[in-house]
Amino acid sequence: MDKLLTDLLKKYKSTEEVLKQSQVTLEALTQQLNCFENKLQHGNGICSAFVLDTSETMAGEGFRQMKKAVFNILDEYSALNLDDNVAVIACGAETKVLHYFSNDYTSIKKCFKSIDCIGPPQLEAGIDLTLSCIKHRGGGTVYLHPLEIRPRVVVISNGNPTDKSDPKETTTNSQTFQRLFSLAEREGKVNPFTFIPVGNSPNYCLLGALAIAAKGGRLIGWKEARQYARLSLNFRVAGKLLSQFRGETLTEDIVRTRYSSFGHGDEDDINQVCEILNEKEVYGKLCKENKQKQYASMPSIGTRVRRGEDWQYGNQDSYGVGTVTGHCDKAGWIFVEWDNGQTFDYRYGNNGLMEAYDLTVCDEPRHIPENQTIATGCLVRRGYDWQWGDQDGSEESIGTVYRVEGRGEVYVIWPNGVKSNYRFGYKNKYDLLLCDPRDPEIMQLYQFQKEMFSDKKSTSSENKQ
Repeated sequence: MDKLLTDLLKKYKSTEEVLKQSQVTLEALTQQLNCFENKLQHGNGICSAFVLDTSETMAGEGFRQMKKAVFNILDEYSALNLDDNVAVIACGAETKVLHYFSNDYTSIKKCFKSIDCIGPPQLEAGIDLTLSCIKHRGGGTVYLHPLEIRPRVVVISNGNPTDKSDPKETTTNSQTFQRLFSLAEREGKVNPFTFIPVGNSPNYCLLGALAIAAKGGRLIGWKEARQYARLSLNFRVAGKLLSQFRGETLTEDIVRTRYSSFGHGDEDDINQVCEILNEKEVYGKLCKENKQKQYASMPSIGTRVRRGEDWQYGNQDSYGVGTVTGHCDKAGWIFVEWDNGQTFDYRYGNNGLMEAYDLTVCDEPRHIPENQTIATGCLVRRGYDWQWGDQDGSEESIGTVYRVEGRGEVYVIWPNGVKSNYRFGYKNKYDLLLCDPRDPEIMQLYQFQKEMFSDKKSTSSENKQ
């Protein structure tokens, strides 16, 4: 406990800040529990958390514009048949979650009936609670290869972070703004921010500066809010273009010519796709190959899993199967990419505080999804262009794909424990061949290899003791 307090003090600098952060975390976990108990409808699309300024400065025109902006975004999601998830957080007299992540847009609209614009502005507290909800498993990452779209934060406000009666607090020189700037700059590297100014005289200077601070940040007028919903559609277009034109420069002319093959788009859509392509590094992987030690007591990378006896995360898994893609640096947690494309971390074993099993190991190999040539969880063996010796163990070895890159590169773990990346379409070279999981001979050989190397590891471990 002393070490935990010391670590928290290092991060938040004072016991007051530690208490504040603990309260925010508790609220996030409480809302998560309510979500699971109420079994909120949840989709597999991109996740966005809307931070609504519900202070007294937003009463009247500010609230009207805010409500119109949110409703237009939700209506556009419905019109585009998107499956995106939205959460709503209010920050005014109270900072609280009004609706947890869900794709039930009718239910989300109803929460506006309970909003009263009273109290001082609390933008900082609202963003803190939003990020805490995201970090405590509120929203998942959507993979639109080669793009990774992590949960996004949408702040709708007049841009007055605290009491407007103090002129100093409404400028970019205020301490409150400096804290918000640091927050947007730090957290925006992971969860991009969008700011929508509303009200009779919104503080464009302050909100614009925060948008610039956040990597991939955006400033959108409330009348153009529908374009935020189309961002989800245009992420998909950008991902497909990057896959089709691997290694090539994508010009505006190419985007303009090719967009029609994905659907109808106007000039704003063309510009939005170009913006995504120009800042594609924002949507890359946060980290490369996990070099951390694998824990022998936990399922190895490549293991197929389903929800276990302690599962409490709604339908994040779409009631399907996933693949272990790595072990967390925190004990008792592992990363899983579900066949629906979402990735989360889960408890497996003792994490120092309790023992819990969110997952159970299963023998259900991945079948190739439509419109994809390979996917995480698929079984492979050496192919026609193989030139890596016995890295895989032998010609008969069957490995498991645990990561797919959009440029024709995949990562595989072999039965002997070796992990490496291989070409699967890169410059028309294929180091690997897909194995058909419906072939009983393939599955028999695969199971035999797993058991053989598992026995070797057990024997080696016993000899060391």
